[in-house]
Amino acid sequence: MNALLIFVVRLILGLVFGIMLIRLFRPEWGIYHGVVAGIILVVLAYIFALFRKKK
Repeated sequence: MNALLIFVVRLILGLVFGIMLIRLFRPEWGIYHGVVAGIILVVLAYIFALFRKKK
């Protein structure tokens, strides 16, 4: 797969799951917090992929 396509898929899934997690555990928080959580999930996915490739 193309690296850009992988990034886009990870970004979309990260944002969706971030918003769902924030809405599930903190419903009083806004959509902004969900987007931030999604971006954090995407960053963590790339960090864990980096660690996996080193081994």
